Amino acid sequence: MDWIIGGTKDSRDFINILSEDKNIDLKNIILTTASDYGKKLAEESGVYAMSLPMNEEQMKIFISEYSIKRIFDLSHPYAQEVSLNAMRAAESQKIEYFRFERENLGYKNSIDFTSAEEMARFIEKLEGNILVTLGSNNIHEFKNLKNLENIYFRILPVSESIEKAEKAGIKAKNIIGIQGPFSKEFNKAIYKNYNIKYVVTKESGATGGEAEKMEAAYEMGVVPLVLKRPKIQYTWVTCEMKKIREKFKEGY
Repeated sequence: MDWIIGGTKDSRDFINILSEDKNIDLKNIILTTASDYGKKLAEESGVYAMSLPMNEEQMKIFISEYSIKRIFDLSHPYAQEVSLNAMRAAESQKIEYFRFERENLGYKNSIDFTSAEEMARFIEKLEGNILVTLGSNNIHEFKNLKNLENIYFRILPVSESIEKAEKAGIKAKNIIGIQGPFSKEFNKAIYKNYNIKYVVTKESGATGGEAEKMEAAYEMGVVPLVLKRPKIQYTWVTCEMKKIREKFKEGY
């Protein structure tokens, strides 16, 4: 059995590519996600999916239980612990590990941060409206900021994300619940509608609609505040979907 660590559009694209090959049986693949929402999206691609966030020890048990031979890691670029745990589990269980990492686009004229905590402290000192597009997992970092009234959060319109926002004390008027990716014009419309002066984002790459978000910011005079990607030494990595597909086929 091959294990795909998913929950991203990359993983769904990968499954769709594999499904086009008649020699590959999707029944020999199991895909895991960290959320029920990610699981539902993955199932639409015709693969068996489970919502099963795991630590390293749980991954080892999972590998043994499902007779996993190879791990294909297509988790989010910021899911650092997931990738580190998967690499350690693969080494421990003596199986192969392959990582697909989105190409880093690189940004200009941005203010960069290495942690969400550092970013939140900086944001609290700003004047003007701020759009945060980090997703719901980092929302707690912005709890109790003095200027929370001026901060808008663009998150997925699912109960799990909304609940996290509410627990952080964010009012309904400051929640923009919508699923991307978005066009440059759509981003510009949001910046204009909410009178945004700063946009908080990640180095999510082209798959996450990052280029359109940044281009809109440059054209509108919105200052990008960027949470840098964690730096990880992968045992095997590529930013080309073609290459990880070739690795997958080598095992067939």
